[in-house]
Amino acid sequence: MNIPHSPGQLNSLHIATVLDNQDPEGRGRIQVQLQTTALQLWAPAMTASAGQGYGISFLPKVDELVILAFISPEMPVILGALWSGADSQPEDSEPVEQRYAIQTPSGLQMTFDDENGPNIEAKTPNGYRVQITDEGGGEIHIEKGSEKISLTSSGIEIKASSNIKIDAPQIDLKAAMVKVDASMSQFSGVVKCETLITNSVVSPSYTPGAGNLL
Repeated sequence: MNIPHSPGQLNSLHIATVLDNQDPEGRGRIQVQLQTTALQLWAPAMTASAGQGYGISFLPKVDELVILAFISPEMPVILGALWSGADSQPEDSEPVEQRYAIQTPSGLQMTFDDENGPNIEAKTPNGYRVQITDEGGGEIHIEKGSEKISLTSSGIEIKASSNIKIDAPQIDLKAAMVKVDASMSQFSGVVKCETLITNSVVSPSYTPGAGNLL
């Protein structure tokens, strides 16, 4: 039936354009305008979770197209948004079976891939990338260009084109062997060890026999 100031048949879905997503009453509603009648109204957007102080919030932006339904003449609900016309989907989010993606207007991306790995990947517009995968026994990669940290089943790898700094009150290393390959190693303060094996000692002064020098 037709109701005054309603969009028409309430048992059908309606396409609307988002006018505003800042609810003046703080209720999370979206202001939309129906394409068929130019009627403007405020409606809540359906989401996967909505509770007191928690939930999932992906509000449609101004000028996006949304689908509107009516539970009753006084209770419209936004069911979701539509890609249409010039507002095409992101290139990296083309429909692929077993791959799910989220991309923000600024270019932040999160991809869930059930086929290759499976893995989760997050990327920023400036090229930072974090990937977590079950492939190869489980791996975690953090990358920015040639800089990277990789945690794999075979070990941990850190690569940097500049300095790596570790700052802590105490650092404990435990290994069967620690190998340092450097043209020079510099320490400030006292270096204490149980046994020191060396081919040569270069020092302005040292005390022979005071320690265990082989």
